[in-house]
Amino acid sequence: MRRCDSFAGRLTVLCMSNMGLQALGFLYRIFMSRLAGAEGLGVYRLAYSAYIVLHAACLSGVTMACTRLSAEWSAQGRPGAVRVLVRRAFQTFLCFFLCGASVLLLFRDLIAEHVLGDGRTAAAMPVMLACIGLTGIENVFKSTMVGLNRVDNAAVSELTEQVVRIGATLALLYWNENGDLGWIAVLIFAGMTVSECVSAFLMTRMYCGLRLPPAAPPPPGARAEFLSIVLPVSASALLSNGIASAGAVVLPMRLTASGLTCADAVAALGVVSGIASPIMLLPIALLSSLCTVAMPEASRYAALRDPARLRRFTGKTVFAAGVVGIPATALLIPLAPAIARLFFYRAVPPLYFWLIGVSCILCYYQMVTGCLLNGIGRQQFAVLTALSAEALQLALVWALAGRPHLRVYGYLIAQCIAPACAALAGAARLVSCGALPFAPGRLLGVPLVCGAAVFLWTRVFYYVFVGWLGGQWPGLVCAVLSALLLYLLVLRLFGVNVRKYLSVPGRAPAYLTLFY
Repeated sequence: MRRCDSFAGRLTVLCMSNMGLQALGFLYRIFMSRLAGAEGLGVYRLAYSAYIVLHAACLSGVTMACTRLSAEWSAQGRPGAVRVLVRRAFQTFLCFFLCGASVLLLFRDLIAEHVLGDGRTAAAMPVMLACIGLTGIENVFKSTMVGLNRVDNAAVSELTEQVVRIGATLALLYWNENGDLGWIAVLIFAGMTVSECVSAFLMTRMYCGLRLPPAAPPPPGARAEFLSIVLPVSASALLSNGIASAGAVVLPMRLTASGLTCADAVAALGVVSGIASPIMLLPIALLSSLCTVAMPEASRYAALRDPARLRRFTGKTVFAAGVVGIPATALLIPLAPAIARLFFYRAVPPLYFWLIGVSCILCYYQMVTGCLLNGIGRQQFAVLTALSAEALQLALVWALAGRPHLRVYGYLIAQCIAPACAALAGAARLVSCGALPFAPGRLLGVPLVCGAAVFLWTRVFYYVFVGWLGGQWPGLVCAVLSALLLYLLVLRLFGVNVRKYLSVPGRAPAYLTLFY
């Protein structure tokens, strides 16, 4: 058995891949912020709002159906039906893409001026469509491979894509002599398109190399099951990402209403989305890996009708999300202002990082509960929860960001309240349907204790190390390493033996024994 055939092996491969992606992406944002500037990043972020809405509408339901059904059908001994699934997924994606592209091209000036609020974003839309078309090819194959346990192929493709994207985008921005900020968004999307060409080619070659059995009839009712996943998830993603993108568009408008100039409002959006948020979202590499492998695993247990193992698995998955997400965020909060100065050459208010950190932790819980709900076939509830949370956040942004005494802080407060409600609703639904044990002390107590210990240590000893070593760089490195050792010690006090777990190679589906 290949190591990545086990749950622990797949999680390890994806964690390593996503950590590499996160490190590359962080460097990418550093250089991009220096070449594009805060206002240029703000214009790109507005254009990106249209991109993520169209991307979500065309691909979210299709990719989830590919992952879930390929995992279920392979567990039931029907690998030949996966070929039919992939063909159906491409047909559905093409239908969605043509509809979305027609609307975007026909009304791009109207969308740029009156929806996104900045006419400079219109120039990027044709390149954006090329990028989404190539992304569709990559994502259908990649999500199918994740369902078939071939996460190694997905990891190689993602890492290659990120390296090409960084090189292409930074080269285009470096040689750009046009002062038009709208042209900066065009160049960034052009770099993304180049990287998607490479990734789509790689994933096509890898899928052909799987040597699946000849196409076989899918299980009875497969078409209805496919549509029952694709349609509600796609509709939810379209609405939720539309509302989320509206929040990014509404923020500059509300900041302008609070007394800021238009340029300052767009620059504030660039600071939050291009500098502060990427720093605080560094742990998402680990959490997204966990969610990626947890959803098909939960689908397998649900398909095999094994409620005891399903409940054990979901409990440990939620526990792992907390015991990774909370301490990692607690480590970053006291260090983030120094990281912003050292890497981005910008002073960012510390309260930004506090509020974004709280929002990130709550989003991690929302992510993991949502992926488990989708895995066990409760996607309708996950859809309603996500939509309600996004609508609540948009309403709060409108109400709070326009107040002169809050401004950006109102936007960040809204980002904390909405995911908190969604995470609580998702956890309550998992408990009520018997898929998650009710153990708040275990699921929250240990992560909070670890987080408090790491935060207090880093808050105090970062400045001690800076004083002893005479520089921020060595102080930062020593603070991170010592906090990591403290974190492992606290875990050991709670009975989590990381060294013992890691010494068992190729452990079978281990239900996250590392964290329990």
